[in-house]
Amino acid sequence: MKDETFKSKGPELLVDLSLQVAQALIELADIGADQANQLGREIADRMAGHWGGQNIYFPMGVSYRLSQRDRQIFDEFRGDNHAELARKFGVSLQWIYKIIKAVRREEIAARQRDLFASPTSTD
Repeated sequence: MKDETFKSKGPELLVDLSLQVAQALIELADIGADQANQLGREIADRMAGHWGGQNIYFPMGVSYRLSQRDRQIFDEFRGDNHAELARKFGVSLQWIYKIIKAVRREEIAARQRDLFASPTSTD
């Protein structure tokens, strides 16, 4: 009953957020439906309290998912399995080379200091 009231009177975004969280908890955390629905509503309420009144844009997450895929390709790269990775991830062999090169460049940049950066004062 209480759940139905929330669904009918809650703003569409919060209702959907609540339902999506509940479904994820049921599927991924093996939580019962009642507890998952309660947690979904609680999270939606907290998000409303924290972000309420603001215009929020949810990106499609394409670059995030591609970044995850590229990281997975790099992690599975052994040095001699370019063709295997291209088949597995459904991309061209040239694209695998490009991904490996780009991720390797990011790894190196993250580990090395900038020699030309101005020193920071620690006074």
